[in-house]
Amino acid sequence: MALLLLVGQVRAQLQVTSGIAATQAVQNILLGPGVTASNITFSGNASQLGSFIGTNCYLGLDSGVIMATGGVSGALGPNNQTGVTIPPANIDHIGDIDLDALSGGAGAPPNTNNAAILQFDFVPTGDSLAFNFIFASDEYLVFVGSINDVFGFFLNGPGISGPYSNNAANIALIPGTMNPVSINNVNNVTNSAYYVNNGSGSSSPYSTDNHYIQYNGLTTVLTAGATVQCGETYHIKLAIADFQDGVLDSGVFLKAGSFQSNSVTLSTQINGGGQDSTLYEGCGNATFYVTRQGDLSETDTVPLIPGGTATEGSDYDPIPSLLIFQPGMDSIAVTINALSDGIPESMELIDLLAIWTGDCGTDSSHIHLYIADTPPPINIDLNNDTLLTCGDSTLVHAAVTGGLGTLFLDWDADIPDGDTLVWLHPPQTTTYVLTVTDQCGVDPSIDSVTVNIFIPDTFRLQTQADTTVYCPETSVALYGHVSGGTPPYTYVWSEGLGYTDELNVTPAISHGYDIAVTDRCGNMLNGLTIVTVGYDSMRVHVMPDTLICYGDTITMKAWVHGGYSTLLYDWNAGGTADTLVVHPATSSTYWVNVTDQCDITVSNFAPVYIERPIADFSVLGSTWESNFPIGFMDGSAGAITTWSWDFGSPGLTSTELNPVVTYPDPGSYPVRLAIMDTLGCVDTLVRVLNVAPEFNFYLPTAFSPDGDGINEVFGVVGTSIEKFHMRIFDRWGKQVFETEDPTKGWDGTVNGHKPVAGVYTYMYRFLGPSGQTADRYGSVMLVL
Repeated sequence: MALLLLVGQVRAQLQVTSGIAATQAVQNILLGPGVTASNITFSGNASQLGSFIGTNCYLGLDSGVIMATGGVSGALGPNNQTGVTIPPANIDHIGDIDLDALSGGAGAPPNTNNAAILQFDFVPTGDSLAFNFIFASDEYLVFVGSINDVFGFFLNGPGISGPYSNNAANIALIPGTMNPVSINNVNNVTNSAYYVNNGSGSSSPYSTDNHYIQYNGLTTVLTAGATVQCGETYHIKLAIADFQDGVLDSGVFLKAGSFQSNSVTLSTQINGGGQDSTLYEGCGNATFYVTRQGDLSETDTVPLIPGGTATEGSDYDPIPSLLIFQPGMDSIAVTINALSDGIPESMELIDLLAIWTGDCGTDSSHIHLYIADTPPPINIDLNNDTLLTCGDSTLVHAAVTGGLGTLFLDWDADIPDGDTLVWLHPPQTTTYVLTVTDQCGVDPSIDSVTVNIFIPDTFRLQTQADTTVYCPETSVALYGHVSGGTPPYTYVWSEGLGYTDELNVTPAISHGYDIAVTDRCGNMLNGLTIVTVGYDSMRVHVMPDTLICYGDTITMKAWVHGGYSTLLYDWNAGGTADTLVVHPATSSTYWVNVTDQCDITVSNFAPVYIERPIADFSVLGSTWESNFPIGFMDGSAGAITTWSWDFGSPGLTSTELNPVVTYPDPGSYPVRLAIMDTLGCVDTLVRVLNVAPEFNFYLPTAFSPDGDGINEVFGVVGTSIEKFHMRIFDRWGKQVFETEDPTKGWDGTVNGHKPVAGVYTYMYRFLGPSGQTADRYGSVMLVL
């Protein structure tokens, strides 16, 4: 059996305290065993140095010291700024000569500013120096391949040779190389195994989750180390600065207690009967490992001093008081058992101290181990009781935790001992009992699970009876009610109409609806309900489709076949009965909408065409006189077959198309034309004709006033002249005669003188009885 334990961590925001003293940062936080420090100084603004707690945030170090190019509070998350700059207050923007050299930037130094520098002397008791750190910056990744902030750990002292001040060497290096850690050397492309992306300042989750710090990128936890000589004095300068500009902060995190130079170390391993750093009485044992450093060719001794609340010999096995390392040995193991004293008591502590004395002084290391009375209880988590149907099987899962060491699983039946997962299909309801013991063999835990077998009733389906409706699309409720079988049930109506046990349908025509019901075991039942739609489709015919004379009236009728029950009529001309009396002035179309009780509407129409002959005529000429023939011209429109003229005078009538009539007397006569076309449609037109008296007007071309009584006078001969004016001129244009009386003529004399033969011109003007006018010239021959 394999058990997987998932341990979740509750994350919290990074905590930063700025302005701590340099001595506190080194002595109380940074230093670990095997190192003593002195001459501790810090240059920079107080806001650039601080302590941090990153126990549960996404950093990688639990606690320690932080230094930054700006205020250390700029490290606080989440990363919700694309570039953070917390300017240090009251600083003169100093740089550092070694950071100038390490930056490799163009231009003459100084290239750095806003430097934060923590430095001190130290004496190691061992032959090595190591401490853990993380570099982070808001210049990631925008300034990769460009100028960027710089930091370094500059170590000088015996055996150290480097290019920096006092022959110092930079020990902030990429693992396995001599290359310094920087933005250009550690990023998402170069040495990416040591790079951690922290967003861009606007991307989720980095910008929304407080568990992330503010800087855009950071390294994994790296180790700075060097070989040193014990007892010698060394100097280290931990420095970080902005390069050229003063924006986009960077920081370096130094792990608490990691600056150390150990000569002897203690570690422990729980072999059984315990967990973490706790043993349990009667079944637990552990091994202590004591490891020395330095020259392994010499014989060495390390005293072991037990302490704590646990009693050696009664609570645990006796421990040797002195360990002797033979030449070549670097480690000695000491194993102890937790003894059972039968006395109920609280947790007891073993505090084991190892002391080593060498050429550089004394070094020590200690470790804690606890002894508890009883091991943790065994917890069994089994499936809930299960109901099986349809011949299915079930997976029984036993999740077992607690206890100590190896857990032993004992099933009472059917399941092999030790199994935690098994498929079961018992023939009848069965309970399975599990007993679990741990390596100590005390306080076993027991649990059980029951697998029940379900036996269903007979599977039945009841559906809606066949139904008749009279209107299309009438809503009908259908159902398929199920009993027995094994729920849950799956319902499928034909044609994809639905997947429930009830369904509303609105068929337009008679239709059958099938439902298929399947139970959990795959058993299927089918049911059919037929919905009959007893409806005869409605048709409507409108008549007559006819031609009538203008002014006539006709009755339209709608004939309906089919449909259901009461019918409603709606004519476009405003009627609500099956008939409609119309009197159209022009050809028109009459629509009717017929709606039955099923709310189904059908429409149809019939046109009514209007036949309308138009009587018209004209009178030839412009003036008309009695006793003179007058012609009439028919101008009627339509398929005319009959003309009936009445000229307004007794006895004056005609049936001709274009008659000619002579009025015996002048006067005003109403002329009436009645026409009839092929359909029998008639029209009449009356016009008044004014007939003037008969009019005559004559002027001779010559006269002879010679006294013989013939043609003695030149004048007008005529009747019905209403107005007259005539002037006569001699050959030289001199007027010789003028009159306005048509009965008075010229006798040829001029101012009492005898007529003179010759040709005379004249000009006359007259008005006739029917408005005839003339304004003419002529000549007359006077003959003697």
